[in-house]
Amino acid sequence: MFKIQNLVLTSSCFYLYFSSYCLAKTPEFSEYTLRKNAVNIISQRQTDAEQELEPPNQFSPNPLESTEPDPLLPEPPTTGTVTGDKREELSQELDRLNAEAAALFAGGETTKAFDTWNRELRLRRYLGQAEELAALERVAEIAWNNSQKLQVQWITKRLETLQPEIQEQEPVNIELLQALGSAFNTVRAKDPAVQVYQQVIAEAREQEDVATLKQALTAMGEIYLNWLDYDNAAIAYEELLEVQQQSELETSTNEETIDPSLTTNFEKVDTIEKLAFIYNQAGKPLQAITAKERLVNFYEGQQIITEVPDIKISIAEDYEELGKLSLASQYYQEAYDIAQSIQRFISASDALEKLAALYLSQDEKEAAIEIYKVQLLMDQQFVNVYGMMEIYDRMGQVYAQLKAFGLAISSFQRGLELSRQLGGYRESYFLQKLDKLNRNKNN
Repeated sequence: MFKIQNLVLTSSCFYLYFSSYCLAKTPEFSEYTLRKNAVNIISQRQTDAEQELEPPNQFSPNPLESTEPDPLLPEPPTTGTVTGDKREELSQELDRLNAEAAALFAGGETTKAFDTWNRELRLRRYLGQAEELAALERVAEIAWNNSQKLQVQWITKRLETLQPEIQEQEPVNIELLQALGSAFNTVRAKDPAVQVYQQVIAEAREQEDVATLKQALTAMGEIYLNWLDYDNAAIAYEELLEVQQQSELETSTNEETIDPSLTTNFEKVDTIEKLAFIYNQAGKPLQAITAKERLVNFYEGQQIITEVPDIKISIAEDYEELGKLSLASQYYQEAYDIAQSIQRFISASDALEKLAALYLSQDEKEAAIEIYKVQLLMDQQFVNVYGMMEIYDRMGQVYAQLKAFGLAISSFQRGLELSRQLGGYRESYFLQKLDKLNRNKNN
């Protein structure tokens, strides 16, 4: 088989050579043209061979651990980094490699692109740990987003090698620790990322570096949240909230600060919103209510009333979950009143709908009907045909349960008329309801 393949290849080369030779004998071509054509053929075959590079597999050695000399740095330093003009020159060459890899990747040549990036990453270490970490995270993000699992593993392994070197430095370099934690987070290495950020938090507390402390606690909270570790996420965000409140208190005593609330309050709100979400996800409605009440107090204090109705609806749902139905009803009504007063009619309608459902769950059908009537008036005001149709449907069902068949038929008849205004949407449903009620009425 090998001979046959060679024969085919030889024949192909002979044909190309013969064709080129014939062309060279014509007046338009010279001997130089013949040689040039032959070189182009060989060059093309080399290019084709390069394009057939096999992608790496799980048994491939980690290219980031290679210490072989590189043409860009034939004699790398055994320890430390390159300095002076050599450093600047290497930095520019590595930026060029990054651009080349990005172009290859954009062109669909993924294997070549990551080969080029790995070459860049191997050499970045000679510019220092900060440079290397930034490059590792940059390539890791591309690899993760494009399901390059092996590449992510290689980068993770390199980060694990760097971890003790960075964590054991004296004095502690907080910037490097933050960069390492961020890189671990990018490759989704939860435990090492948490370990690094815990050290950052401890150092920031010791140095009373509030800005870094906030950043690290935020990062920790996000890591736990991304991994659905709600208990630890809550701990991180509660600590962050405590730091933010203390920072706000200290800032408010600073005479040079005109309005400290502008710089800290909205940070605090974001943290409280996350806590409310976390506690709901963790099945802790009481803690969620506490967080949401904080939000209500903030928005009312800032006169941002538009946010309040939806939060109160959410609190009412939490009270429903706890079985505290009286409080749930109270919050639904408060949400409706506020939404109505500021013309937030979608929120107002939502509050009424949930309040009616609450009454129905307690078999208070007449109370639910009264709620539906209020909701109906609101939808009529805004000519919400679909909304009115849905309400007449619900009213018809409740009237039927109350054996008030005349009122049920009237409600379903109005629903049918509205369905026809919507092009016959749910028309057959209402016809079936009316037919069934008329038969029951006659019986």
